[in-house]
Amino acid sequence: MMAILPILKDVLPLAVSLVERPGDGEAKKEEVKEIVFSLFDDFGIDLSFDDDIFEHILDYAIDFVVDFFNDRVWNHG
Repeated sequence: MMAILPILKDVLPLAVSLVERPGDGEAKKEEVKEIVFSLFDDFGIDLSFDDDIFEHILDYAIDFVVDFFNDRVWNHG
C-alpha cells in the first residue's frame, strides 16, 4: 500500500485536472478512477489488496484533491 501512495500523489492531481469541466462531479470522479486503474494496468502495478478497497481509498483521495484545487487553485482569480 505504501508504495502506491507516491504514485497517487503524482497521478491524482493530473487526472483530476484532465477531466475538469463544469458540473458532472460523479462522472468526473469515475473518469479519474478509470485513468488511475488504466495507468496501474499499463505499468504493471499490482495491488496487494482488493480493487474495491482501492476504489474506496480513491474516492476519498479524489475528493481531497478536488477540495484542495477548489480552495487554492480554481477559485482564485
